Amino acid sequence: MNIILLLTIGFLVFIATYMILSKNLIRIVIGIAIFTHAGNLIIMSMGEYTSEKTEPLIVTGQEDFVDPLLQAIVLTAIVIGFAITAFLLVLVYRTFKVTKEDEINVLTGGEEDE
Repeated sequence: MNIILLLTIGFLVFIATYMILSKNLIRIVIGIAIFTHAGNLIIMSMGEYTSEKTEPLIVTGQEDFVDPLLQAIVLTAIVIGFAITAFLLVLVYRTFKVTKEDEINVLTGGEEDE
């Protein structure tokens, strides 16, 4: 299970890096959103899950408690990632409305590829 999770994280980081290095602003925003998902999976993978322990429980005497730390961190990361993605989408939309361009090399003064 851990190897599948690690391969999934690696694949998401690869795709996000590829999309961030593109010229299109929307692809850059989607790449950043994919990076946030990969980061959430990295945080979740830090939990101690072995073949004997299938649930994130803290066992103390007679009572079992669910460890809320990973859940709270991932929930906070999801909210922050959503806010950043929404802000970047509004920023890209406003940039497109003003400049009528959606490629980053045109906005930075680089040469246009035609």
